[in-house]
Amino acid sequence: MRLGFVGSGTMAGGLARGWAAARGESGAPEAMLFADADHERARGLAEDVGGEAMQGNLAVADDSDLVVLAVKPNVLDEVAPDLVQAGTPVLSILAGTSLKTLHEALPGIDLVRVMPNLGAQVRQAVLCVVYGKSLGETERGRIDQMLGLLGDVIELDEGLIDAATAIMGCSPGYLALMAEVLVEAGVSEGLTEDQSLRMVARAMSATGRLLDLHDPTALKNAVASPGGMTEAGLNALEERKIEETLRAAVDASLERVRQ
Repeated sequence: MRLGFVGSGTMAGGLARGWAAARGESGAPEAMLFADADHERARGLAEDVGGEAMQGNLAVADDSDLVVLAVKPNVLDEVAPDLVQAGTPVLSILAGTSLKTLHEALPGIDLVRVMPNLGAQVRQAVLCVVYGKSLGETERGRIDQMLGLLGDVIELDEGLIDAATAIMGCSPGYLALMAEVLVEAGVSEGLTEDQSLRMVARAMSATGRLLDLHDPTALKNAVASPGGMTEAGLNALEERKIEETLRAAVDASLERVRQ
């Protein structure tokens, strides 16, 4: 499959780097083409992943089997005419943009809506997907295989996409904030920044693997032995209403995407 990117920003880059790492595996794109309003950004990403930067969205769409639509939602109407002219199927990663809205902007185009997170860059993403009804089974299978190279593909009813995005799309940012605080705490106690970051990163990575095997509450209780350091830390977090704070973050994300 020749894969085109209309938009070459952060999430497009994460997807492209993940697929580049899968090059040679079954289902991986055989070529990746890039366009962006900032041509230098498209060129830089193309160089990073062994792709090709092209001048204009129409050129990319015309030369692709599938287009990843990765622009800001507010410029959908601006890029739509070129995509309609090309007629190439579109995989949209536009936040808060329903298939209904996409169909209105891109009449006659086969559509897939995907909400990924940045784990795609290291092929450990969560990718929530909604397939448009007009997409054929063969094309759907090819896309599903290609997405599966980047991580865990979860097909959802579209009404759940916003909630899923607030949980899995935003959570890397929340975890990075926690890591930032923990690293700073380690440095303040005498660890080097490199030592502290390595410890926190490995602990977070291992916790993710453990959550594949254990319920979150059971894992938390297993770590927090009575009278121990973890229990003391968890008590401090509960006293400062960590549960309410995290839920407020999810609610704020949902409010933003639903505006």
